[in-house]
Amino acid sequence: MDLFLEMKDTSELMVDLAYSSLLYDNREIASEVEHLNDRIDEMSSQLQRFAISDISRRSTDATLMLLKLCSYINSIADSAMTIVDVVLRDIEPHPILKQSIKESDVGIYRFEVRKGSILVGKKLGELRLATETGMWVFAIRRNVRWIYGPEEDEVIHRGDILFVRGPEDGMRKLSLVARGKLRSLQ
Repeated sequence: MDLFLEMKDTSELMVDLAYSSLLYDNREIASEVEHLNDRIDEMSSQLQRFAISDISRRSTDATLMLLKLCSYINSIADSAMTIVDVVLRDIEPHPILKQSIKESDVGIYRFEVRKGSILVGKKLGELRLATETGMWVFAIRRNVRWIYGPEEDEVIHRGDILFVRGPEDGMRKLSLVARGKLRSLQ
């Protein structure tokens, strides 16, 4: 069941990131959605194998339900891929979408935490990123593992990829801090 929940969380994150990549015309975020889709495919195969191999222990209906849920999650992931395809193929966004981007004061950004950054080894709560930069961390990629909606006690590691939402001026500051170029958030 943990695998199923991870698939569900991953597909939800894919949709959020896909819309963000489209809204802000962000290829880096679109590429992350592609990577997440690969992960969904892997998890889907694992879950399907599990459902079929363990069919003798549960009813046919329960196995069928598990396979259907897996298929639904794959459909959600495929929809996210359809959205990012617009960004990855450089298709011109609709004028209304372009206008909303211009009027928005919030963006979605991706940062790698590098060696020498003051973020390394600190808990999200003690960093007070929202207060100091206006940025909110909504996901962290740590190697192949994803942390969705990280808690305040989540410790930042070197090499973590932070997915954040916030204003452009906060983005500039956090970018410098994540790269180790700025030694203070204040």
